[in-house]
Amino acid sequence: MRKFIVSDLHGNGEVYDSIISYLENISAKEEVELYINGDLIDRGQDSCMMFEDAITRMNNNDNSNFKLHYLGGNHELMMYNALLRRRPNKSVFTFSNWILNGGNSTKNGLDSDPQREEKYKYYLDSVSNLKIYNKFEEKIRGKRVLLIHARAPRVVPDVCTMKISDGTAQVYKSVWTRNIDEFHIPHRIGHPDYLTIIGHTPVYNSKGFSYTKGENYLNIDGACAAYACGYKNEDHVPLVEVEDGRLTILVWNHNNEIIKGYYMDDIIYPMSEEELNDKRKLINKEKVNIKK
Repeated sequence: MRKFIVSDLHGNGEVYDSIISYLENISAKEEVELYINGDLIDRGQDSCMMFEDAITRMNNNDNSNFKLHYLGGNHELMMYNALLRRRPNKSVFTFSNWILNGGNSTKNGLDSDPQREEKYKYYLDSVSNLKIYNKFEEKIRGKRVLLIHARAPRVVPDVCTMKISDGTAQVYKSVWTRNIDEFHIPHRIGHPDYLTIIGHTPVYNSKGFSYTKGENYLNIDGACAAYACGYKNEDHVPLVEVEDGRLTILVWNHNNEIIKGYYMDDIIYPMSEEELNDKRKLINKEKVNIKK
């Protein structure tokens, strides 16, 4: 089973479509799992399409060679809180925090749907059950991999029972905490017993990801949110494959191409052009149309 991770796509349907197609091509020969590490929605115009496609795929995991797992991020938590507090039979939300953080693209998609009331319920039911973290048996530098949107909890049971609808302080911290808060006080992000893979805080560098070795965490938020809002031209969407002993990081751009590639075991180093071209060949196959 090949395992892939992507985070913070924020309504970018072009890149989502390309990554799904890339993995569909792989799944024609072997089993594939894709883990979405939160913030699939908001800011970008394809938020509703992507959310519905991801939930449909996740509900069909038992019948597919391509399994999708969707973890909650802070934008899923904001949407949950807004939909939960919606007034009965009216399209009025307690949504100011959600809208201020880019939720208008998702809300507009919901409001324009002819089956609006049914969609509200479907979105609320679906987002409420999203889990908060996942563990992998594969090890990097002798440590298992932990996947969470923003900050690892101090205690990480093997089976995740935390979900978006719990409403606990731990859920909030897990999807909202940054390494430095608004008072410039540093927070612990990773967990000493794991390689923690996070998103949440955009990475504005030439790779689109960053590795903090001291705290043992990898941030794969390639700034898709900034791109979706039109005020940054960050052309990086990291897709991570978890293998035992090594991570492979493919960097996509917004023209739906693999532009770079890296390996990580203890340090991060680039792939050769020959290796990259082998990966790129899968993109040129016929794409899956998820926008029906």
